[in-house]
Amino acid sequence: MAFKQFDRVPNHYAGPVIQRIKDFRENEGKRSLAPTRLTVGRLEVLVPRHFGFCYGVERAIHMAFSAMDRHPDKRFNLVSEIIHNPLVNDDLEGRGVRFMHDQNGERLVSEEEISSDDVVLIPAFGTTREIEDSLQRSGIDTASEEFREHYDTTCPFVSKVWTRGEELAREGYTIIIHGKYRHEETQATRSHTQQYGRTLVVLDREEALSVAAFITGRTGVGEFREVFEGKWSEGFDPERDLSRVAVVNQTTMLAEETKEVAAILRDAMAERYGSKDLDRHFADTADTLCYATNWNQNATRALLDSEPDLAVIVGGYNSSNTSHLVEICERVMPSYLIGSAGDLLSRERIRHYDIHRKEVVETGMWLPEELPARLVVTSGASCPDVLMDDVVQRIAGYYGYDGDDIRAGLRNLALHEPAAVS
Repeated sequence: MAFKQFDRVPNHYAGPVIQRIKDFRENEGKRSLAPTRLTVGRLEVLVPRHFGFCYGVERAIHMAFSAMDRHPDKRFNLVSEIIHNPLVNDDLEGRGVRFMHDQNGERLVSEEEISSDDVVLIPAFGTTREIEDSLQRSGIDTASEEFREHYDTTCPFVSKVWTRGEELAREGYTIIIHGKYRHEETQATRSHTQQYGRTLVVLDREEALSVAAFITGRTGVGEFREVFEGKWSEGFDPERDLSRVAVVNQTTMLAEETKEVAAILRDAMAERYGSKDLDRHFADTADTLCYATNWNQNATRALLDSEPDLAVIVGGYNSSNTSHLVEICERVMPSYLIGSAGDLLSRERIRHYDIHRKEVVETGMWLPEELPARLVVTSGASCPDVLMDDVVQRIAGYYGYDGDDIRAGLRNLALHEPAAVS
């Protein structure tokens, strides 16, 4: 897939510190996964090779702002958040864009309030067939080439998952979707796939093991229903529909976990039906994994052996891909998911989102008191660089360093060694 460069991502989403780091990596160590080391006095900030806006997010933002440029006098509507980042969504809302659904999927703008004179944007996650049908009833031709080109911001990698799911469903495979059932992307994938065959949503390794136990006969229908009822498509029959399966994923999930889910189900099929006929019962879908998710996660893993003191991950609290970066980092160091530099309350206290308790908490004594210190700062695929920029500058300020000190560090950027390389 060719990647188009976008010039309509607003400049106020950029940050001078992070842009300088990106420029450095375009010229130095471009193919290496070693993190970039920014040295500010005796403070080291490690930034992974890949972070921040992915192609799909840049494309969605570009399409949204370009559409507003073309139609300054029209009423704009977004089916839901265009990406999972408050700064971007608040920005669009401040420009008069209406959100048709909230984060929980509750309808905010009725079908009757949308007309053919409106502009409607489908977010980067895509949307369900049911919502597309609703838009059609409101006079929005979602099937037209113009709509697809200018107003449907669905990430091409999400569309690729739908296409592969449709192909395999038509061939008689039940599509196992590795994802969070309520996530907009998983709902869209489920909706676009289930019209051609059966679907089942599996959250994680443990749920994959539950499916495998049923396939191999170690558990029965009762136990299966206790775990999965409500997560399958209409008419789903586990005894009939789990004889042939294919795994696709919500593209923001941990890629390594998707591979593990697929391996568990493949092994179960081999145990049940034998390896000789395995291809008939299990379809390989590794080609549907999102490149950006892989890059960001692999780059984050590559800095774990650098012995950092802590990690600060910037992104939306409801951003799935960002929460997975936290999971990777917290394996070896204290890791904090924050929405912006405003969550850095002081040198002594940080407000952050606990991904396990699913709530905002405050933690004290989060920064090392003494220098030298080595910190990781990174961001999710839906996070504007300016937010990460502000975080780096505020942390440096807590140690008494100012803009001149940061600029001096930017003149001496380096790859951090030792680190895993590609």
